[in-house]
Amino acid sequence: MDSNRTIVNAFTGEEITFLKTSKETHDKYILIKVYLPPHSEGPPLHYHLAFNELFEVIEGELTVQANDEKTILKEQEQLLVDKEVHHRFSNESDQPVKFFVTLTPGSQFEESMRIGYGLIADGKTNKKGIPKNIFHLAMLLKMQDTNLAEVPSFVQKAIFGNAASIGNRLGMEKSLKKYL
Repeated sequence: MDSNRTIVNAFTGEEITFLKTSKETHDKYILIKVYLPPHSEGPPLHYHLAFNELFEVIEGELTVQANDEKTILKEQEQLLVDKEVHHRFSNESDQPVKFFVTLTPGSQFEESMRIGYGLIADGKTNKKGIPKNIFHLAMLLKMQDTNLAEVPSFVQKAIFGNAASIGNRLGMEKSLKKYL
């Protein structure tokens, strides 16, 4: 495990390795390798407006929900999740799963994940990894272009959009940079 390229979720044991960063691809894409332990859930149902995600299983089985359809991907199988599609992933099997995710185009995803996992390690989140500080949560959601499927978009813009702006004005971005 390359300590500079790999981050670990202290609660779930999920590992993310940044194989190609946004900087290395000139913001064209990000390529990550994910290790997800047995019976683990990824993020809640969500969507992105700025990028697509391509999931490709290396080893094991990955369950991907796209809108109302669940697909179990096995070794060398892929699934493209387009922008605006509500999706989530999980490992419902008894074995770990390893898979690639390509995010196209590149974004601040790496930075947001490093910050999120840093907040987890420092005890600044709940047991599900959600930041306790609303400003931190809003800033992370904005950085990674993540919208929660269960929350109406106008509510997210009003609450999280304003909270992210306030957090930036309060200088909270500087305190989060220590995780980069």
